Amino acid sequence: MRFTDYSFEFNQEPIHFSVTSHSDKDLVSFNWTGLRTEKFIGEFRTARSGTLHPTLRDSFCGKETKEKPTFRIWNRPRWDYERMYCGRSASPRKQCLKFRHTPTVLPILLINPKRKKQTDQNAARDGGLNDLYVWQSENRKGAEVFELLDGPPYANGEAHTGHAINKILKDFVVKSRIGLGYRVRFRPGWDCHGLPIELKIGKQQGTTKQRSPLEIRNAARVIADEAIGKQMNAFRRWGVTADWKHPYVTKSPEFVAAQLDVFARLVEQKLVYRSFKPVYWSPSSNTALAESELEYNEKHQSTSVYFRFKMINFSSSDVTWTSDSSSKLSQFYALVWTTTPWTLPLNNAICISPTVKYAIIQFENDVNNPTSSYYIIASNLVKEFETSTEKKCRVVGTVDSENLISKRYRSCWHNELALPIYEATHVSDTAGTGLVHTAFAHGLQDYDVALTKKERVQSFVDSRGCYTRHFGHSLDGKSVLGDGQNEALRLLNHDIVHTSQYVHSYPYDWRTKKPVIIRSSEQWFIDVDEIGQRAAAMLDDILVTAGDSDLRGSLKQLVKTRKSWCISRQRAWGTPIPGLVDEKGNSYTSRKLIEWIAQLIRERGSTDVWWEIDTQYILDNEDVRESLNIPTDVLSKLTKNMDIMDVWLDSGLAWYAAKLDDDERNHIADIVLEGVDQFRGWFQSLLLTSIAAQNKLPYKRIMVHGFCIDEKNNKMSKSIGNVVDPTMLTDGSLKQKAIGADGLRFWVAQSGSENAGESKIGPIIIEDVDKKIIALRNGFRFMIGGCQGFHGNQIESSLKSLDLDMLQNCDNFVKTSIGNYEEFKFRTVANDLTQFMQRNFSANYVKYVRDRLYCDRIGSESHLSAQFTLHRLAHNLAHTISPLLPHLSAEVLHHLPGFHEKLILRQKLSDLHSGILNDDPNCPKLMGLISEIRSKLEASAGPKVDTSKKGIVIRVSAEQDNFLKNYIPELPELLNVSEVQLEVDKESLSVQLVDSSLRYCERCRKYNRHPDDKMCGRCSAAMSI
Repeated sequence: MRFTDYSFEFNQEPIHFSVTSHSDKDLVSFNWTGLRTEKFIGEFRTARSGTLHPTLRDSFCGKETKEKPTFRIWNRPRWDYERMYCGRSASPRKQCLKFRHTPTVLPILLINPKRKKQTDQNAARDGGLNDLYVWQSENRKGAEVFELLDGPPYANGEAHTGHAINKILKDFVVKSRIGLGYRVRFRPGWDCHGLPIELKIGKQQGTTKQRSPLEIRNAARVIADEAIGKQMNAFRRWGVTADWKHPYVTKSPEFVAAQLDVFARLVEQKLVYRSFKPVYWSPSSNTALAESELEYNEKHQSTSVYFRFKMINFSSSDVTWTSDSSSKLSQFYALVWTTTPWTLPLNNAICISPTVKYAIIQFENDVNNPTSSYYIIASNLVKEFETSTEKKCRVVGTVDSENLISKRYRSCWHNELALPIYEATHVSDTAGTGLVHTAFAHGLQDYDVALTKKERVQSFVDSRGCYTRHFGHSLDGKSVLGDGQNEALRLLNHDIVHTSQYVHSYPYDWRTKKPVIIRSSEQWFIDVDEIGQRAAAMLDDILVTAGDSDLRGSLKQLVKTRKSWCISRQRAWGTPIPGLVDEKGNSYTSRKLIEWIAQLIRERGSTDVWWEIDTQYILDNEDVRESLNIPTDVLSKLTKNMDIMDVWLDSGLAWYAAKLDDDERNHIADIVLEGVDQFRGWFQSLLLTSIAAQNKLPYKRIMVHGFCIDEKNNKMSKSIGNVVDPTMLTDGSLKQKAIGADGLRFWVAQSGSENAGESKIGPIIIEDVDKKIIALRNGFRFMIGGCQGFHGNQIESSLKSLDLDMLQNCDNFVKTSIGNYEEFKFRTVANDLTQFMQRNFSANYVKYVRDRLYCDRIGSESHLSAQFTLHRLAHNLAHTISPLLPHLSAEVLHHLPGFHEKLILRQKLSDLHSGILNDDPNCPKLMGLISEIRSKLEASAGPKVDTSKKGIVIRVSAEQDNFLKNYIPELPELLNVSEVQLEVDKESLSVQLVDSSLRYCERCRKYNRHPDDKMCGRCSAAMSI
């Protein structure tokens, strides 16, 4: 059974019109100025006019009229409601003007989905949402400052659901903090530099055209500005409150100059250096990458190879044989395993572990060969080798690791080279062979071995990821991840023991979505080894949370294990690394040079300064030249360093560069809020740079949220077709009903808050959100409709118990919500709101108060009690939910009659008053007992019995009887029955549903009329006006 209220106004009079859907028929109920009609018809939407219209015509126009007006009911599916229309005006029955007080249908519910955007804009205007940030900044100058430091989104493309989760969660923080009385500082930011914009230039203008760095930079600015404009409009459409007049953008002269100021301090501390060492390199982007710029493909397929290197000075005497050694000529091989076989021609050494036990094995198929071939492998890995290769092996001896260290083997590519075997701590016998193929230029641990052994590191792979000419014509210019690797394996086929395809996690360039390699090149680094240790210790003083989960350990582990940070990128669109380089690769930079460049940027108002000046211009500045300590013999051979800074260093210095003045910079951000992926990105870059430059944390708290996926747990993908456009959600489309900004915000509150897991979205979830928002609007509509004629003033008379209990529950909700806002528990607030409106308000209040609201005399104490309660509910609830649903809050406050504050968040949530002046200390006890009686009554009546037309006998103890007698007049309302009788029974509480001893009252539709009266006493009093 479903009840739908279509009440409306006619000639400024409230008309009650409702439809109750039953299994096969609809009950249409019509009440207006003394007339009551109820008819069972077929489905209301398809009912023939003859079944109902004559009565309605008579009601509107009177039977005495000769002229027959047209009266129609029609349905507009897109409106979600029916409208009623009379073809001519008619005079209402004046003698019954105030026969029945029915809540008016208000625009707060009746919104055409096509007009959601305009409705939200009107609400933002009427509710003061557009100037909320400026208002709180100017009117709370003495209040405690709360700062949310914005992690800048990338200025490329349209706003998506990931943006929605992030920005709306931040807005929950901003608005809730304003509601709690803080003066909030929140400057929205945009990360503008980096590769994606450069790639977009290539797509727009063609990849074949050669462009100068200045041409690239000018084109990049246009793309970034366009994206910033689009994204800002989307964020504002979602109701996000921020300092929109003063956003920070990492491409601005102010930001870049401030960034260089801090970078100069890092240089002065000798934390910045240039070195030739392995870094993650993206052949598809032609640049170095930091770990935070990687994403891992869990299904990457590599060619894995078991490969043998021929030992040189290793003999039978180094082996402990388990049986007599063969008299045949013997050859020993070091057996290695690799998933990057393109590095085999680049092999520099083999590493072993002194703690691993090694075996000598022989393949069963080789036993009868004229020469005995033996392979060295970790004892624990022999069985794994047999399984992987399907080769049966004999273990014929063991070898002590000491007998392997410093031995030599022959290079697989340069036959004349004898290469060493080294011991290393990273070697284990958990996978592979226990002997690790080592290429100094192409592995992080490999490079550490080179440093330890003071070996020279050379790279023979170019920036495109191709072999250089040093490996001959057969490999020259071929991709190490493609045809180059295939050719290398063909040429080395003689020593390949086994190949197979190996599926594993492999790093990809997060922008191009293509695999990367490890390649040594000249790069700029920040030494973060010691800084990371300090940072990990300081993290104990802050909170890192997702809901109730403490995630500090994850961030501490990441920063503790980080040794260096590659900060240079070989691109043009970014912040320069001011420095000079000589022919030998030696670099020269200083604090004075960097600060001078920063000053030039401020003076010229341009970030292109570094690309506009030449080397001689720099050297002409005597103070700068002296600070660089350049040998005189290389002065004429210097060039400018053309690398730019890692974008994570740009945004990582937002704790300083995003602030307007020293006063702001002295305030540590109270919170940062980003996705879980920022543990490897922004959280680290902020932390490490702040500890390095000022030895203090950049934030007091980190909050984390998850990513967006569809209802089937798939990531959002254009190729799959499951991408959800937030604009389509808020404003609608041909296929998508508009749910408005608050619909999107409610989804974020319920799905994106208080967890680092995935936030699901899809048609079913969107429909559920829309239904919940409509239910909330229906609730507020009832509140406001019931307040017509009442202006919200505090009433002096005592409140009815039902009203008193409702206001107490509302006050508890408000106080609980304030506590949840303090702890950033926005999902809890949203869920509590839904439960409150469904249970406390709809099920336990509206059901019982509707009769009093409709039938009691207007202006009576009982009627005023209901109106005051509804008014205070609407007022307090609207203010409480304004951080989450500001547009709905603004609508409610705008339509709610009275002289209360109509603008949202202009008063503290703690100042909301329940409206209870004379509290009844027995009310909780009463409502507890009523709740128990209601449960028994519902169980006794079942779903089909209308208890409002029945009487009830309540058998209670003597103590309960004495208590309930004090509330006899209110019991019929509290239990939604026509008559209540109390009986004393020593047994447990029980109820009996009976027919009322009184007669039916046509006006209020209850059995509460005495036989000799036309109406019940209450209705008679109401009609006496």
